[in-house]
Amino acid sequence: MIIGLVAIGALIRVGMMLAYYPAFGYFYDTRAYLDAAGSNTPSPIWPFGYSAMLKVLDAVTGRIVSVSTAQHLMGLSMGVVIYLLLVRRGVRRRWANLAAVPVLLDARQIQLEHYVLSETLFTSLLLAGVALLMWRQQPPLWLTGLSGAAIALAALTRTVGQPLAVLCVLYLIVRRIGWRHIAVFTVALAIPIGGYMVWFHRHYDAYALNAYSGRYLWQRTTTFVDCSRTDFTPRERQICPPEPLGQREVSDVYLWGLDRNRIGQQYPGPANDGLFAGFARKAITGQPGDFLTTIATDTWHLVQPGWPAPERIACTTDLWTMPSGGRSGNQVSNCTATLMVTGFEPAGSGKAALTATPLNSLLWAYGQTFVTPPSVLLIGAVLALCAAAWSRRKTRRRLGGREAADSALLAGMSLSMLLLGVTLSVIDLRFTVPLLTTVPLAIALATHRITAGTAAVQGPVEPAPAPPTDAISVQPRQVTSRPVVPKRRAPSTLDGPA
Repeated sequence: MIIGLVAIGALIRVGMMLAYYPAFGYFYDTRAYLDAAGSNTPSPIWPFGYSAMLKVLDAVTGRIVSVSTAQHLMGLSMGVVIYLLLVRRGVRRRWANLAAVPVLLDARQIQLEHYVLSETLFTSLLLAGVALLMWRQQPPLWLTGLSGAAIALAALTRTVGQPLAVLCVLYLIVRRIGWRHIAVFTVALAIPIGGYMVWFHRHYDAYALNAYSGRYLWQRTTTFVDCSRTDFTPRERQICPPEPLGQREVSDVYLWGLDRNRIGQQYPGPANDGLFAGFARKAITGQPGDFLTTIATDTWHLVQPGWPAPERIACTTDLWTMPSGGRSGNQVSNCTATLMVTGFEPAGSGKAALTATPLNSLLWAYGQTFVTPPSVLLIGAVLALCAAAWSRRKTRRRLGGREAADSALLAGMSLSMLLLGVTLSVIDLRFTVPLLTTVPLAIALATHRITAGTAAVQGPVEPAPAPPTDAISVQPRQVTSRPVVPKRRAPSTLDGPA
């Protein structure tokens, strides 16, 4: 069945390549990735991992279509990896096939593969690291090292990978896999990240993976912070939104300087990131209830079906759906994906699919139907975490806690990515797409653990008794196969001493 699923996924992706040639671009992000690749310098906002892939593809092909092609192949490969990992772990093939369906056929996943954005590479590297870590009960040291390197590359592609790397180290400790494996994984993780931080320091005089962490956290406080507080310094007051509470912009409007006063641009450059970080710390510690309420509310809006999003968030939502004749998503935002030019240029060539055709109309309808709601992913991650905590004594003895640790790691990764995306950015559905790999894996392994443990508790099934037969047919079989021993017999010298 997996072959049929891959074939269907490949057919949809070929349709994408024909309908929206050569690829989609996205605002400032795509241009920044391409600029960093062209200048061979790290971006102050995003790590260089994705730009490195763009640089390689540019050197090999010189055509932007190679990016979308490579990413569509990554999407198909992820489905195969999920299937093979689960089958190797003893999960039934029909459940392994079902776990591979989201990444192979989800319309938003396929749409993002067509964008010149880092999500597909990040998800592929993360899945590779997890699969290598879980492939064997006791992996060899070289396999553990490869896993650490893959997780490090994921962290160098998107900063959300950094806390996920910490979760992997905790996983190895909980598994009691041995100090040598923990050391090898940590070293394989630290060398690429440490080397990148040294390179970043050469350009920005700071040992970090980016110089925007403070600004990201600052923009998250702009919707609730009270600017009349007395603990703000004069410089910090200048980056506090002047609009009254309840009339402020969406948070990332301030981050990118799209507000009327451009308060985020008053102190530009990586050197001032600490100013924004200090402001954010004071706002969060001084108003923790407002901060938690903001995060909880936005998380609910992210998973709430039919939420009437503001214009800017609605536009972001529509960009992750397949356009056709000016149509995009269900929101009223007049936003649609933008096509890239054929070369590795930092600008788009115009809106995609302004004229409806049979092919892009079919893809648009597919995109409106075959999409995994974020609410399903959130509920799935929570249920997988609960299933990992489910325990019976015989289950623990039979499975050794491996499936519990694996599903807990995957569910923890899923929830971390979801909450970090909401905490550090505006509500954006693309941040839920990596969960299409981790959540199905977590559910499949947790379910397998419970069903296998239940079978172990119940014990083996006794065979049904043979039907009665007549005495004549039974007697010869008893004599030849298992002689009848008399209840009592006289002692004999052949018995040996008592």
